[in-house]
Amino acid sequence: TLECYEEWSDDVKYYRGQVTSTPGCPSFPLSQWSLLLEGRAPDLEKVLSGHYSTTIDPKQTQSLGKGFEITLSQPTTTHKVKTYGDWSVATDLWVEALTFIMPWKEDELRGYKRYLSGFFVDVHYSLHSRIIDFDKACRLKIEGQKYLRFDSINEFRRLEITHLSSLGMVAYSELQQLSGSSGGGDKGFGKGSGGGRKPSRSDVARGEACLNWNRGSCEKSAPDCPRFHVCSKC
Repeated sequence: TLECYEEWSDDVKYYRGQVTSTPGCPSFPLSQWSLLLEGRAPDLEKVLSGHYSTTIDPKQTQSLGKGFEITLSQPTTTHKVKTYGDWSVATDLWVEALTFIMPWKEDELRGYKRYLSGFFVDVHYSLHSRIIDFDKACRLKIEGQKYLRFDSINEFRRLEITHLSSLGMVAYSELQQLSGSSGGGDKGFGKGSGGGRKPSRSDVARGEACLNWNRGSCEKSAPDCPRFHVCSKC
């Protein structure tokens, strides 16, 4: 794998032309082929947009030598990866493209998708954006450490905590933003931070996860609910 990336990176345009002119080559945005050949993380939103696009940007021409050339069109980015369905479609397209140039990685990549899909099943749909961000972080980690495999799950444990755990920095930052937006200007309790007001029962509950929301039965919006709308398990 590392030897392939080293060779392809020497002349990405040439090898990209060789790949895209090969019979059976899957449909994939030209810019994303370049990233794959360099061992870099693809942009799934551009991959998804390329799959559904009916409009195209200016065409790009790739010379194949001996008077032959191939013209490829670049789709505009119109589809955002927001749901599990979006992510699954884009990931399948990425796996298909990467295994076309590296067929020995198919089991590895399928294992990675099963690993990520498990989070989409277990985590409330309103928090799926965190899983999508976690996936981006994993891909960037592999991009920076190309000797790692996508099915090296233990290498992603710290990123799991950061993006998916209620104790992680991402979740903590979101909770801080919610607290600030619903605090009515009060920064705390006691002297100098609210006139000595004692914390109410709802103030105390504000630090807890809403069980009704986790069961899908909370009738209040996030700012109105006395508890946080976050996963109570992670």
